[in-house]
Amino acid sequence: MNESRWRRACALALCAAMTVPALAAEAGATAAGTPETDPKSVTWDQLDDRIRNGSINAKILQENIGRVEAIDYDQMYDQLRKQMNSLADAQWYMILMGNSSQASTMEQAYQSMRDTFDDIKDGDLQKDNADVVRQLQDSVEQIVKAGESLYIQTLSLEQSLADGQRGLATIDRNLTELRTRHKLGQVSQQQVESLEQTRANTVSQLKTLENGIRTCKLQLQSLMGETLDGDLALGDLPTAAESTWTTPVYADELTAAKEASWTLYKAKLTLDDAEDDFKDAKKDHQGSYYTYQFEMDKHVWAAAQNTYASTVESFENSFQGLYDALADKEQAWKNKEAAVTYQESLLKTAETKYALGRASYSAVQNARDEAASARSAADSAWRDLFSARNDYRNAVEHGLVG
Repeated sequence: MNESRWRRACALALCAAMTVPALAAEAGATAAGTPETDPKSVTWDQLDDRIRNGSINAKILQENIGRVEAIDYDQMYDQLRKQMNSLADAQWYMILMGNSSQASTMEQAYQSMRDTFDDIKDGDLQKDNADVVRQLQDSVEQIVKAGESLYIQTLSLEQSLADGQRGLATIDRNLTELRTRHKLGQVSQQQVESLEQTRANTVSQLKTLENGIRTCKLQLQSLMGETLDGDLALGDLPTAAESTWTTPVYADELTAAKEASWTLYKAKLTLDDAEDDFKDAKKDHQGSYYTYQFEMDKHVWAAAQNTYASTVESFENSFQGLYDALADKEQAWKNKEAAVTYQESLLKTAETKYALGRASYSAVQNARDEAASARSAADSAWRDLFSARNDYRNAVEHGLVG
């Protein structure tokens, strides 16, 4: 591996070391919320900025981006030129003084400066640092995406809790009725105890949901740099009418996603390095008696090509999955919305019959429960569709398909 590529590999490795998991490393963050926002609430529209400005990891990554982008290559080039001249003079003096050891050390330092000097002149250092910035920016987008997924997951858990609480209220109504019927001798004690056990199980499940919601909110607070207390109100997702969405153009957007993908870009860098190694090996082994070494290098190069092809194929398959999910989830949402319309019509019928004395109040309550369940299912389907659209946008705009 040549010197320039070695420095690039070191730079990218250092960049990877600075990148840490979005949620786990944020757990100790307790910074106060900004004055412009309520630290105890967040909406979807605020989330992106709140994470970028509040997440400790995101801020570290962005400071590292700023550090790299602050480099003035013209000034660095001029500074290195002056340092090299001074070092060359000092080296010559050491040679005249007979201090060969010190002169050798200076020669190594001079050569290192010269390599960097040449890299700036050829634009290699600028390109390597641009790659580092790109990787760091990808890590920031990964953190934001993790926060978005967590936000939607928390809303789903909250809805499950609301559904469970509604179910618990239904159980309580039925349990009251069953106990009355037991007193009248119409049902057995075993039937009462069975429903009581169902109630106890439901209460336990609701407690588990409450704990899960608290955990998610703590993680969200951490990502936004707020005090970790689990006290956080999440706004509803934008409705279908409020959301901007255009019909996807698969081929064009796949191309955009591949161009934006750091994963594919890094894989291409690795492939290019492998090609350079193969070409160098081919030159080294020309005319050599030990031809098996060249045959080994050919297999290494072939493996690198196959690895790159596999990476591209995996990316395209993942993108295809995101694209296909859009139509499926949109159809599921429309079906659930149709079910809401149907259940609401049944509820109106039940309420009318009750007003006319032709139905019991229990029938009205049951119809309300069915309508509420249908509404909940439609809301859940909308969250699934919204999440699928958001994932697709992240893929197209930032190359994130995982």
